[in-house]
Amino acid sequence: MADRMEKKIFFTDLDGTLLNDKKEITPKTREILGKITEAGHYLVFISGRPMMSVMEAREGLPVSDKNLYLIASNGGVIFDAEKKQILKENRLTYEQTEYVLKYCEQQGVHSHTYTDNAIVSKRQTEELNFYQKTIHMPSIITDNIIESLDKPPLKCIAISVEKEKLDAIKEGLSDWAKGQVQLMFSNDKLLEMIPISSGKGTALKWLSEYLGVNIENTMAAGDMENDISMLGVAGVGVAMLNGAPKVKEIADIVTPFDNNNDGLVSIIEEFFGC
Repeated sequence: MADRMEKKIFFTDLDGTLLNDKKEITPKTREILGKITEAGHYLVFISGRPMMSVMEAREGLPVSDKNLYLIASNGGVIFDAEKKQILKENRLTYEQTEYVLKYCEQQGVHSHTYTDNAIVSKRQTEELNFYQKTIHMPSIITDNIIESLDKPPLKCIAISVEKEKLDAIKEGLSDWAKGQVQLMFSNDKLLEMIPISSGKGTALKWLSEYLGVNIENTMAAGDMENDISMLGVAGVGVAMLNGAPKVKEIADIVTPFDNNNDGLVSIIEEFFGC
């Protein structure tokens, strides 16, 4: 482990990692997070969720804004919670957005994009209803999605309960996407499309440099494919016991318990010396 006298950063995914299956943070995990921020270390909530949803989740987590940063849309936007200030954004182009949404529609799979405050979709589908059970954002239903955007979006997403359909979309877009758009799963029902300049690993590197913290003093925890880049970049990459096999394969550590049983607590205690 890195020198415990130096400032460190803990980057943690939310769903399936920091939060249990009820979308709650347990008392033991809450206590250990409070200890590391009180000691002067940094805490970062990093999620595939849009920033509006990350902020909503953060409001339900009893931690201080001091030394807290929020990263949303898989690295698309980085926010200083204490200063209430956006530090960095990475956005798709209108052309990329239109291409992705049109391709998904041709394949008969629901897809949508976002303004900063709403989901923008052609239809209020069963898939969108399912998504909004967790992501509590209003929807704008329109025949012309691009014209409904006030600026280029941070990401697009395709949703299906049939993963093979999402696999086919990922494969079908792969040649076009090279060098401009990343395609990744945040879970088996959600395929994310983000700028090539985005990603959790890129965001981890950027914020670490911004805060003047060496990469060896960073730890990142996650459970799904969209977490792989940050686990690979961090000084210590932690996969949840309940995580996807690919995530466990690249991680330095797999937690002894899952997200419903304070899986992160002992790992955090060791890394931060709490």
